[in-house]
Amino acid sequence: MRRTQMIALIITALVATAGSAQNLDGLPLYQGNNDQFGEIRIWGNETMLQMLTAWELGIHEHQRGLRFADVLPSGAAAIGALYTGVADLGLMGHHSWPMETLAFHEVYGYDPLEIIVATGAYDVPAKMPANVIYVNKKNPLVKLDVQQLDGIFGSQRTGGWQGTHWSTASARGPDKNIRTWGQLGLTGEWADKPIHPYAYDLSANSFCLSMQRMAFQGGDKWNPELHEFALNEVGMLFKPGPRPPQGCEMIIDALSKDPYGIAYTAPQCARKSNEVRPLALAADARGPFVEPTLENMANRTYPLVESIYVYINRPPGQPVDPKLKAFLTYILSRQGQEGVLRDGGYLPLTPEVAREQLKKLE
Repeated sequence: MRRTQMIALIITALVATAGSAQNLDGLPLYQGNNDQFGEIRIWGNETMLQMLTAWELGIHEHQRGLRFADVLPSGAAAIGALYTGVADLGLMGHHSWPMETLAFHEVYGYDPLEIIVATGAYDVPAKMPANVIYVNKKNPLVKLDVQQLDGIFGSQRTGGWQGTHWSTASARGPDKNIRTWGQLGLTGEWADKPIHPYAYDLSANSFCLSMQRMAFQGGDKWNPELHEFALNEVGMLFKPGPRPPQGCEMIIDALSKDPYGIAYTAPQCARKSNEVRPLALAADARGPFVEPTLENMANRTYPLVESIYVYINRPPGQPVDPKLKAFLTYILSRQGQEGVLRDGGYLPLTPEVAREQLKKLE
């Protein structure tokens, strides 16, 4: 009984915290009439089981003819299950990686339909927190814009990937590289000091791919001086004994010892150190510059906020399968986003974003 009461109190606190940042009353109520029947096969991320269960149980009150078959080994399996025809819906904790989308496109000749169904977590591990930019506490810098991030972490390039299409719109020359703190406006002893960028290794992981998509406009050319740390040491997480240091912990440890360093990583690792601090970030030089707080993640004003995605196979010009449309409409409703709150990690969508996603189903 005590455990049940504790869980209820935690959920209430989470709802109140997120609710203070956004009002779910602006979301439409789902009004189902038991007109949909059949099975929906879902493949995706195992960390979303609680949220997915809330959605499935919730819609059952309105669509009793729907059944669900969930296979949740990893988000990495979602797109493959779609283009091999064993899934109707792919649930992912990150934006589809270019190689995944390209594989789908090779099979069908078009991209999967992408629907944002929740906002990533603020500081909960394994629930896709945003990339937050940190500097050593001795550094006087207080803010950056996304183009400056590109200049610091990226490099000159001839273009970038926009989904499955190569575009030269993101091309830029070496004059946009930012390699000293003076280029960011710092003066005195800081003016000629080199910038030491720290980040995760550039293998296929969501953190570096998110930076490429959000800051590099699809480019994949990185600063050659980047100090890389493995996201996780392969195989070590499943061996007995003490847990080995994670990539984000090693990044923060290195940054805490380097006044000239800058890094991006998840908030839950950085909060363990008093030697680093986050920077405010703006989409462009005009601002506003937004602090990486829970409220600003929830209202999606932080430029690098992450999303949780659903992908389906919808041929261009064709209607969405009615039972999938009903389920996705429920997810984007007030009841569905209350299910996101009950998960205790992910954050619900704003009404504006939910309405944008509902339009994709028309």
